[in-house]
Amino acid sequence: MLELKELSEKTLEIFKIDSIDNLGKALMECVDNNDTDKIVVFNELVDDLSIDWLQKIYQYYCADRKDKKQDYTPKCLAQFVSRLIGNSEKTVDMCAGSGALTIQRWIECPETTFELYEIDENVIPYLLFNLVLRNIKATVYQGDILQGEIVRTWQVRKGARYGEVISI
Repeated sequence: MLELKELSEKTLEIFKIDSIDNLGKALMECVDNNDTDKIVVFNELVDDLSIDWLQKIYQYYCADRKDKKQDYTPKCLAQFVSRLIGNSEKTVDMCAGSGALTIQRWIECPETTFELYEIDENVIPYLLFNLVLRNIKATVYQGDILQGEIVRTWQVRKGARYGEVISI
């Protein structure tokens, strides 16, 4: 299994950036431009798509734990919640983050469609990249679910191997 330092360094190389601070922007450019070359190389690096590799990077380097109280969803909690959902054809996650629950649910029910909400614009690129990498069909809303305020919306459509992001 990749250690965080190695994962981070190799991810920076793939996206041709020199700082984790620029990774969100690089991920967004990748999904906006459907840059499958970078997606393929990242996929080969991590190999095991049952793990949210980008969550590890985001949590360690980018999460705002002080002001926004951002923290990751442990895999055991994602597994538990996924089991609670049962056989539903659609899963809604109101605090999607980088996609831990979505990834777990996809492992258990790959044909599920997802409706994902996330308030923090900084984690959205990580979420979208995770969806594209795993070819997960989803609608992603950036906004405050409690206030009913949506800022932006994206569709992730399934492709032959990787998803494709359409800004709505």
